[in-house]
Formats: sequence, C-alpha cells, structure tokens
Amino acid sequence: MKQNFVLRDTDIFPDPEFAVSEIYSKRQTVKAIAVRSDGRYGFVTNPVHKCVLLPGGGAESSNLEQEVIRECAEELGCTVRVLRKIAIAEEYRNRDKNQYETTCFLVEVTHKNEEDTRTNEEKENELTAIWLTAAEATKKLSSQEQRVRRGDLAFYNTAFNVIRDYKFWLMYLGKR
Repeated sequence: MKQNFVLRDTDIFPDPEFAVSEIYSKRQTVKAIAVRSDGRYGFVTNPVHKCVLLPGGGAESSNLEQEVIRECAEELGCTVRVLRKIAIAEEYRNRDKNQYETTCFLVEVTHKNEEDTRTNEEKENELTAIWLTAAEATKKLSSQEQRVRRGDLAFYNTAFNVIRDYKFWLMYLGKR
C-alpha cells in the first residue's frame, strides 16, 4: 500500500521554526481505530496535553498487525482483532529529523484485559484510555485540529499527532 498522505512542518504549523532536514531517521509506527461492540471508539489521553489521540506507537517488529495488537493491549487494555488497514501516513518532522511511516488499522475489541500492561513511561505520563461515540470523537478531533491550526497547541509532536490522527479518522469515516 502506498502512502495515502504526507505531513511536513509546513502542513502543521503556520510559521514553522525548524529548518528542513536533508537527512531523516526512519521510524515505523502503528495506530488503531479501535471499536467496541457498543459502538464506542478507544482513544488515549493524558493530563499534560489533554488531547485525545488514537492508540499506537513505535513498531518493535516488521509485523505491523501484531504491533497494533500489542499497542492496543498496552494502551487500551484490550485484546483486539485486526479488521483492515485504513491508511498510511508519511511524516517528516524537522525538529528531531525524524521520518515516520505510520500505518493505521481498524481493529475490533474482543476482550477487556484485567492486567494493566501500559509501559512505565505511559504510567508515569498517566496515559488513560477513554471511549467515545463517533460523533463525540469527530467533535473532539475537529476541535483539536482547530487548536493546532490557530497555533494554540504548544507541543510539537502532539500537534503532528493531532493532525495525522484526525486525517486517519476522516479517512475511516469516508470523508477524505
């Protein structure tokens, strides 16, 4: 599958402050649009940035379906089944000279896990799972995107994540 969209600093920030890099370090990541049987969707948040984002993170292997399953277990506390690939985003983040290739999957929650399997860093950052209806998620993600566009979101990587996750969400809904 080819990249469905590309994001650069100029796509995120009104006045990018970091020069375009000539060399980027590549990183493979995964994201999930996770849906429960009650029709609610899983997102993660923390008290620092207070944004809702799709669960996911860095891939530790080349098996991206297994990686998204692992990330959902860690961040949402759920066992999931991969239904399909939604899209792939390529991101060039100039501040840290990173190139991310992020694959987003639609997954179905099959089981709520009893054990907290968040990483130590996720626990320290108080990463929390929240479940929203499609309408609630669309409203929240749209509002966050507007904050980024106005320059009201100070966290560099979070701003990228907000824009990317909203694009994935709209693609899932068939609106882009």
